[in-house]
Amino acid sequence: MSEWASGYVSDVEYLPGLYLEQAPAHVVLTCLLNGVEPPADGEDFAYCELGCGQGVTANIIAASNPGAQVVALDFNPAHIARARAAAREAGIENVAFHELSFEEAEARADFPQFDMVTMHGVWSWISDAGRAQIVRFLARHLKPGGTVSVTYNAMPGWTALLPIQRLLMEHAQLGQGRSDERVLQSLEFVEFLQKTGSGVLGDEALLNRIRDGNGKSADQDRAVYLAHEYLNTDWRPLYHIDTARLLADAKMSFVGSSALLENFPDLALRPQQREALTRVPPGSLRETLKDYFVPRAFRRDVFVRGFRRMPDAIRDQRLAEFALAMIAPRDEAKTTVEVPAGTAELPKHFYAPMLDALAAGPQTLADLHAIARASKFEGAPSMVEIAGLLIGSGQCVPVPPGRIAAVSPEALAFNIAATREVAEQRAGSAAIALPLTSSGMALRTMEASTFHALACGVPHTVGAVTEWMLERIRKAGVPLRQDGHIISDLDGQRALVRDSVEWCFAHRVGLWTALGALPA
Repeated sequence: MSEWASGYVSDVEYLPGLYLEQAPAHVVLTCLLNGVEPPADGEDFAYCELGCGQGVTANIIAASNPGAQVVALDFNPAHIARARAAAREAGIENVAFHELSFEEAEARADFPQFDMVTMHGVWSWISDAGRAQIVRFLARHLKPGGTVSVTYNAMPGWTALLPIQRLLMEHAQLGQGRSDERVLQSLEFVEFLQKTGSGVLGDEALLNRIRDGNGKSADQDRAVYLAHEYLNTDWRPLYHIDTARLLADAKMSFVGSSALLENFPDLALRPQQREALTRVPPGSLRETLKDYFVPRAFRRDVFVRGFRRMPDAIRDQRLAEFALAMIAPRDEAKTTVEVPAGTAELPKHFYAPMLDALAAGPQTLADLHAIARASKFEGAPSMVEIAGLLIGSGQCVPVPPGRIAAVSPEALAFNIAATREVAEQRAGSAAIALPLTSSGMALRTMEASTFHALACGVPHTVGAVTEWMLERIRKAGVPLRQDGHIISDLDGQRALVRDSVEWCFAHRVGLWTALGALPA
């Protein structure tokens, strides 16, 4: 590792990605659901991402929020070069990418006062000194009333993996080659030791979790993910109480989890567990004890600099102005959802009519609440519950008040550029800006290729898009696979591509248009 990297993996770039919990509307909604006054939620906020990687999230937020001032920092010059190039190609002028360490960022005097600061994949992968620099940055550059969103590997959920990570990191330092090559060699060594009887290294199921690489589909992506996850020399999962104490030095107070379902005690804990927590006063220790009941190895915490409790009536007024947009196809929308404590059944007599309305387009929480209350059944869910369950289950995304589904030139240019590599068979996924939501959306291979074709002017027909995609697949010389088997005949390829394009036309094209990503 290079000396400037201070023990952080830098010889292979981190994978590009969009993290929806960093979206401004999601942060504001996390505050509202927990009854806490959110930061400025208009269109002219100042936003900062620490450790921005290749800048996907920052560019999408800037493209989706043209009135915002977005600043993004990363110490890796390759990341910053890619992020700047993407912004320049799309003509995004309200984002600034800076190649800075946290120590250098702390000392800058020319940054604005931020309404929101976010960081993903940073807090538990850096040194104690790095965390202290971030705290001082927040104390200096975060407005009173501003929020910080911080994700991190959490204890005690990581207990079983601690000896494995240490062995992977130490063994990899003995090897040659890039980090993504060495981590695979070290994983083979761990597997060898486990099979020879090292019980402390867990069982096959635990090693399979590591091999999975957080669900990455491509072998190379899995290797890069594993290198960045396990090989940093200052890697250290933290208890929530430790994070809360560190951020308290910047006058930060805990708001809640941006994994929205975790904010509902009935969904996160069993009754006897909730009763046990009452034996500890409200605060950081009680929040930490939740992680002793729920096997939560990764936390998504939101803190505020200046905690202000909102009256329920005011909170509900603010929530009523928010809208939800359904991103799940109606025939795939669920009333049985996974929650931290297991599964939850959403009452169909309330939620089915709401899902029907959402299938027609975005609906305000006030309208959804009215639909539920119009039912002949008693006990209609509150707006807090409706938003938390439908967004937390991944079926809807929030739409800030006053948004119009207009396609901006910057967002469209970014989306075309972001999907180009997938359409040309040089990448397997992409993320696009959705101006109506203030955020974006991750696309799989066929979704991204379909989007790119339509955004580039291919006629809006299944046949035209299918032939356009087949031509690019042939030019790239990339084999098409189905269930692990290569499809070599043209008719089979056409049928496979056509099925995917038909699904996109049925379930995605209208959504992209409604959310301001694609012209009508």
